[in-house]
Amino acid sequence: MPAPASTLAASAPTTAPAVEDATRRATPAADTLATQTPGEPEAGADAKVGVAGSATVVGLRGRGFGHGRGMSQWGARGAASQGLTADQILAFYYPNTVKTDIGNPEVRVRLTAFDSRIPVVAAEPGLTLTDGTCTAELTADNAKWWRVSPTTGGYKVEGYFTSSTGFESWYQYPSTCPGFSTATSLTFVGDGSVESSVLKTLNGSTQREYRGALRYARVTTRYTGGQSSFHSLVNVLPMNTYLRSVVPAEMPASWALEAVKAQAVAARSYAAARLGSPDGWDVCDTTACQVYPGLTSSNPEHPNSDAAITATSGHVRKYGSSVALTEFSSTNGGFTVGSNLAYQVAKADPYDGIYADAPDTWAYLTMPVTAIENAWPAIGTFRSAELTRDNKGAWFGGRVTWITLYGSAGSVGVAPETFRSRLNLRSTWFIPVGSSVGSDFSGNAFSDLVARDATGRLWSYRGDGRGSWLGRTEAAAAFPAAPEILAPGDFSGDGIPDLMTRSTSTGALTLHRGTATGTIASASQVGSGWHSFTAVVAPGDLDGDGAVDILGRDAAGVMWLYPGNGAGSWKARVSKGAGWGSLQELEAVGDFDGDGGTDLMAKNSAGTLYLLRFSATGAYLGNKAIGAGFGSFSGFTGMGDVDGDGAVDLVTRDSTGKLWAYRGTGTGTFTTRLAIGSGWNTLTFGS
Repeated sequence: MPAPASTLAASAPTTAPAVEDATRRATPAADTLATQTPGEPEAGADAKVGVAGSATVVGLRGRGFGHGRGMSQWGARGAASQGLTADQILAFYYPNTVKTDIGNPEVRVRLTAFDSRIPVVAAEPGLTLTDGTCTAELTADNAKWWRVSPTTGGYKVEGYFTSSTGFESWYQYPSTCPGFSTATSLTFVGDGSVESSVLKTLNGSTQREYRGALRYARVTTRYTGGQSSFHSLVNVLPMNTYLRSVVPAEMPASWALEAVKAQAVAARSYAAARLGSPDGWDVCDTTACQVYPGLTSSNPEHPNSDAAITATSGHVRKYGSSVALTEFSSTNGGFTVGSNLAYQVAKADPYDGIYADAPDTWAYLTMPVTAIENAWPAIGTFRSAELTRDNKGAWFGGRVTWITLYGSAGSVGVAPETFRSRLNLRSTWFIPVGSSVGSDFSGNAFSDLVARDATGRLWSYRGDGRGSWLGRTEAAAAFPAAPEILAPGDFSGDGIPDLMTRSTSTGALTLHRGTATGTIASASQVGSGWHSFTAVVAPGDLDGDGAVDILGRDAAGVMWLYPGNGAGSWKARVSKGAGWGSLQELEAVGDFDGDGGTDLMAKNSAGTLYLLRFSATGAYLGNKAIGAGFGSFSGFTGMGDVDGDGAVDLVTRDSTGKLWAYRGTGTGTFTTRLAIGSGWNTLTFGS
């Protein structure tokens, strides 16, 4: 049976919605944007009308931040909060590895901002320049800056001098080391102590500071299919000194010491695994390797991270005879990513989600379709995406392993990391979602309309986000008759949009779990006693807690919110007040007025259309009449943004079976309506 009434006070008035004058009326007599093509609704592409809005978007929701391999930094923090030591944290994230001591070797860091740029180093007492066999003191009193410039076969040394007349310019400096003209590299060294010296450089007008020595050399970078060589500046310094900048740049130094110690070992191991590269550098200074700002960030060194580095000095993780490539990322979303490396194992991570403020989930609900079309122009106009997954992790079948993009001019296959980087996504663990309310039941990134025909077959009509259809797919051959087919979104908690039906005879509420490909995976009863309701609505996440909800109106006209728990069930129901009994065709449409809440629409017996407003946390805010003449319309449903203009719309069927999209403005009113098909007379809609 439905849960007993909550003791919470009702948040809606106890009277029926009052009739108000609409500020802008939407009537069935409004001009169409374009005429529909005659034919049955399954004519998909033949029902094309209108033109895509310039704001056409697709929505994505995801988990994790980064590649997910190796250690989750937020997971390390969570594990430390549970009492795990740094060694235990590292053993969890890098299984099959052991702790080894490598001492404090020298690290060569390529400073990418100086790639193919001649570096300039500030003059200071004790500054020298060496080719490894000969050292020259750079002691000219009137020098402000020094630089070395490549020549044929070597380098020349230049100083920026002030003359006796005050004139400043670069002049070649006669070196006491003749080998500089044929050297393979030249290195600036400070006061003789590589550990403690700090050198200042200029990159354009930007001044940077680094501990250790600065070497200007020809370096090599390798990529799939080739390599390139160029001159760059390489910072040479001891490992522990290098880590003083890396560790607080990669993880907040104020976190628990055991987590920061784990980060220190992971960063040390990652760099140590790359030592001795023939390319002239071991690691770079960006996220392509691990972040190394030198002394040029707001807080590059911190007592807590310094303590973590000292406490773990020399410690690395090894697998067999080699230092492990201890990759790490911000958060893995609750499941680590495996690879062909024995210490990168795909498994559930119980520590990653301990902190509520971790960036372990993300949403990009307004990604412009043009971003996809510009990145892969060969597809033409984007129509849909097909995603292959690794089946690792319960949420939506795991991370994406391959993407096929389909468009008007063809299709193209894309590696997920390429897709992520080009579109600036947080991870490759994501799902496409229909815009706002509505169900992306087919998993193609646009909202769908789910409908049952007179023979019992269930169809998913795939929207294209531009006011037209991509064609229909059969979701089930024999689907139960029901007064409404609810499309709540992901009710079961696996990330895949589901459907629901209720029986008006037995009162059973049945969950039909989706597959994200437009079909039904399984069906199971999730409630009973629902035949007492005169209307049931799937508003999505009405109360803003991250789980989808259900609304039910009882025979007395009281509206009840059944808050979902995100795992296929409900928490205690909450009354949304009385006075709802006279409304017909209750449907959720999304945030119609732009205030952040999910709104409903309904008509009364006179055909007046009402907007029923809710806040972002589910508080009922009252009603507003927004249209007239809807008496003969039926099959109301919210598909989200049908035409791609960035505002949610109302879809409804007239008495002749034509389907109309009443296009929202995003501020609570309508603009010109759009015909989106005909022949819909005998279909029962999803809502």
